[in-house]
Order: sequence, then structure tokens, then C-alpha cells
Amino acid sequence: NDAGEIDIFRNVGLDPVFFGQSLAGSLMPNLVYMLGFKDMAARDESWQRFSSDPDWAVLRKNTRYADTVSTITDIILSPSPVSQI
Repeated sequence: NDAGEIDIFRNVGLDPVFFGQSLAGSLMPNLVYMLGFKDMAARDESWQRFSSDPDWAVLRKNTRYADTVSTITDIILSPSPVSQI
């Protein structure tokens, strides 16, 4: 990704697994991030660092992200015993 959010994610402790963009659906446009965390406390701390990161404050105002960073939907997943992720 050349936009910069992956670098910000890594700098604040967010572990990227997958990034994508929706091709269809009622929530378009939207970006999808799958991230890994040691536990929920680590998740909360990393998101707090991300939301207050000065580089993110600049990036989120980029017109490329219009209407994609205004709403966050969290889905918390846990890997099954046979998961390769």
C-alpha cells in the first residue's frame, strides 16, 4: 500500500494480516482491515495510539478516503484450532 496507513498501523503496534476494499454492498465505499492482537488490552492500546497519531490525522483528511473513515464497524474474530492465520 502506498497511501501510508500500513506504515502507521505498524508504527503504533497494529499487526496487519489483510487489507481490502469492498466491491459490493450497502456500506460502500469502505476499506477492510484484518489485524492481529495478543489480547483485547493490546488491541485497545494500539487503536488509541493509532487514533491519536499525527500522521493518521493528516492522512484521514485525504480526499482519497472520502466517506471511508467516518464509520468503524468492529468484528472480533478468534482463530479456530485449524486456522493458518
